Amino acid sequence: KEKHFSDKSYMEIIQTVKAHGYEFVKLTEDMSDKKIKRFLLRHDVDISPAGALKLGKMEAQNNVVSNFFFQLNAETYQMLSPSCINICKELQSMGHLVGLHVDSTLFSEEEDKIKGTIDWIRDNLFPIDYAVSFHRPQPESLGRKYDCFVSTYDSVFFNTDFYASDSKGEDRFYEKLELLLKSNVRFIQLLLHPCWWENETDRSKIY
Repeated sequence: KEKHFSDKSYMEIIQTVKAHGYEFVKLTEDMSDKKIKRFLLRHDVDISPAGALKLGKMEAQNNVVSNFFFQLNAETYQMLSPSCINICKELQSMGHLVGLHVDSTLFSEEEDKIKGTIDWIRDNLFPIDYAVSFHRPQPESLGRKYDCFVSTYDSVFFNTDFYASDSKGEDRFYEKLELLLKSNVRFIQLLLHPCWWENETDRSKIY
């Protein structure tokens, strides 16, 4: 069966979510008004900054915001390169959030260490948002609320019952997303990795 990863299907996701009355939000926004139905669209950029920019442009054309998280230790791109920094700035100029994707197997999950990294990027490169998504998070990070930045795994935003993802390039998230939209829940988080929405998805060719 052909998987549903295309520009057309991506646009259909955005339009369907909007049709169900959801407001696309950034992680750093005030979520206190419980009457609003919110949709957190998240992108962990593990492989493709160019793919992230493509999705960001499609979203901006549809007047929605999303949340992009870039890795310092990605194997396929250098976050500190001028080209990647320009992509981060361009995404922010469209209204999107750009945060840090922290790989817990290599970097400390201690709050002060992460804040120090964000501060350094803000002081030297571009005004990255005080927002973090953990790559393979440790159990103690799940549900945790941080003081110095906001985490996608904070219990306010992350609940496996109201969360769907295209992890490992699987398109089974469509089924869960459809059920969540029909059930009219107040908050949904959807994680879509830009690499699966590229024209070329063969990892060996990407490398």
